[in-house]
Amino acid sequence: MNNLQGLRRGVIATAGAVFASLFFCLLVSPEWLTGWGTVILVAMVPAQMVISLVWQSTYPKALSKLPQPLRGIAFTALNALVGTAVACIAWQTVGGGMALPTPFLIMFLIFSVAVMLVLVVPLQCWPFAPAIRHPGLMGGALLVGAYALAYGLFRWLFDFGFLAEAPFYRSELDPHGLFMAWTPLVFAIAMLVPVLALILFDFWPMSAFASKLPALGKQPVFGILSLLLVFTLAGAFWAGFVGQGMDKVLFMVRVCVAINFGYFILLAMFEGVPALKLPQPWRGLILNGVAAGLAVAMLHLYEAVALSRFALSSGGPTYPLELWLASAMLAVTFPLMVVVGSYFQFWPLAQTVVDNAPSDGTEG
Repeated sequence: MNNLQGLRRGVIATAGAVFASLFFCLLVSPEWLTGWGTVILVAMVPAQMVISLVWQSTYPKALSKLPQPLRGIAFTALNALVGTAVACIAWQTVGGGMALPTPFLIMFLIFSVAVMLVLVVPLQCWPFAPAIRHPGLMGGALLVGAYALAYGLFRWLFDFGFLAEAPFYRSELDPHGLFMAWTPLVFAIAMLVPVLALILFDFWPMSAFASKLPALGKQPVFGILSLLLVFTLAGAFWAGFVGQGMDKVLFMVRVCVAINFGYFILLAMFEGVPALKLPQPWRGLILNGVAAGLAVAMLHLYEAVALSRFALSSGGPTYPLELWLASAMLAVTFPLMVVVGSYFQFWPLAQTVVDNAPSDGTEG
């Protein structure tokens, strides 16, 4: 596949995933999408990270060797099985088994996605990868460890006292942590912006330092230094928006979620744009600029679609439009993109590209 074919495939796959996601989001009620829909779909994402990022969709071997579309269906089923188990356990524990999903449950599951991505990307699955060589056991341990760490941080940081007058509020489910719950959740989502940006920079300048001092490239040193950089950049990001008076939830959705969605398009649908062969930091600067452009375009598209179908108001105290946007982009479209790109390997688009590729004259 040449560079032009890869870009064309990415454009078609992105358009298809966005259309299918928006079609689904318009079929269901906003209340279901931002409630049970988000619970079920977000519970799938950490397992999806293990399958697609850690296992590279090559484990279990029996599934990876299946022809398409059976391969994609099998990995999707595995993902759904694990995600459903996670959703049920979280619902019965963090959510207290209540009839409707509560902010306790939804925020915990969203927060666990951020924790998993930090463990997988900057820390490169440390300490699980060095200690456990079997990919299945390592992936399982990573998943359990991520949820355990997320739960510990959730109990330490999140306080839901601002919801004490709500009919669903139960004091025993409230961790009574250090901060009003929106603050640690929004900061965690803000942290993902520099994490994903660094991927497009190939972790420059950390990688440049590691080439000079190899000890800096080993875990956990590399991960710790990368996290320090991520914290610093996220803090500056926060100060530039929330510190200047922007509402936390509006900042989370209209800035962080939108930008992260732009990154996910480049990483999942265009596989990081390998066709752009430039030295760092120029490659990273260009790709981050493209991601920002995609963020603006997708935010306007999703908002226009939502407003044309539903009478959703923007802003507090309940943020119906913003929560719909976040759910539609990151709970529905992003997982679908991973399914299309990693599980189905862009089938049937990939086969179409191969079938239509010009002959080099060597066959026959």
